[in-house]
Amino acid sequence: MEEIKDQAYFKELAHRLMFDLSDEEALDIVKEFKTLCSQLELLEAIDTTGVEPMVYPFEAPTVYLRDDEEEHVISQEEALSNAQKVVQGHFSVPKVVK
Repeated sequence: MEEIKDQAYFKELAHRLMFDLSDEEALDIVKEFKTLCSQLELLEAIDTTGVEPMVYPFEAPTVYLRDDEEEHVISQEEALSNAQKVVQGHFSVPKVVK
């Protein structure tokens, strides 16, 4: 199992991801991480010998998809008719700058 991480580990990780954590936030994450690790240890302790892996938790998926039916289809020209700027048959918008 993963070793228990401390506040400094999560603060350094946050810094590398370009955001900062307060000491209180880092402590909360440490507590949540410890809880998660203990829950994973409980799951790992379950004997799954002889259990066949499954893709779905049920025998068959309960999601039934309908067939696609074309309805009112507009042409490319109609779709681009109100565009302020079109480049090579595509909408062209200004670059987003921070």
